[in-house]
Amino acid sequence: MPKVETILVPQYGTPVVGGSAGAYNPAWDCDGAFMSYKFQPNNNCYAYGCNIASNSFPQPGRRSGCLLTAADMTGTVEQVGKIVADYAVKDGLIWIGTSMADILAFKSKHPLVDLPPNGEVVVPGNALSGHFVALMISPAGTDGNWGGDYHWARCDNSMGACDSWSQKDGGDQVTNFDFAGHPIVDPSIANWTVNQGPVSKRNPAELIVSYAFYGFLFVPAGQVTII
Repeated sequence: MPKVETILVPQYGTPVVGGSAGAYNPAWDCDGAFMSYKFQPNNNCYAYGCNIASNSFPQPGRRSGCLLTAADMTGTVEQVGKIVADYAVKDGLIWIGTSMADILAFKSKHPLVDLPPNGEVVVPGNALSGHFVALMISPAGTDGNWGGDYHWARCDNSMGACDSWSQKDGGDQVTNFDFAGHPIVDPSIANWTVNQGPVSKRNPAELIVSYAFYGFLFVPAGQVTII
């Protein structure tokens, strides 16, 4: 079990919590906080995935007192993915599974509804308000030049066919296409290979890394805290 402690990180602006992510609309999400004119550098793919502009470049588990370390990023995709997903669950996300069939099964058990006009997150029966996210993992490389990373994509039509997704690539703009420029229809088969460029002045070779799909989670509206 990881050591749980209070982790203090700077927040570069007041957090803005969005509602259910129901469409690809960067100007609307969290009042445009993911865009260049506001707090783009302070919100990463995890913030965008959760639709919470924490302005702290959040990490899974950190708000819950668990800190991802370099050692956590070593191992297989499955090993690293389980750590990251487990930490996200501590923040309030719900693990779904590894296929679109798992998403459909979840939706059949928990029909998705919009937030009521009064903002209450309590919904009748087994219904839930929120959206799906996908987690991709790139473990640390054996050459020492890549420390490992994770990446999140967010479903923009969770109440529908779940065939429209978007993502925020690090400090870059929010986009609804993958790293090869294709619309993200299914994150499990999208292109998540990225050219990091030369990472050492002594080695001009470009570093090419790939993220492998790990699984799907659900972000229940109003029930997730990140930092």
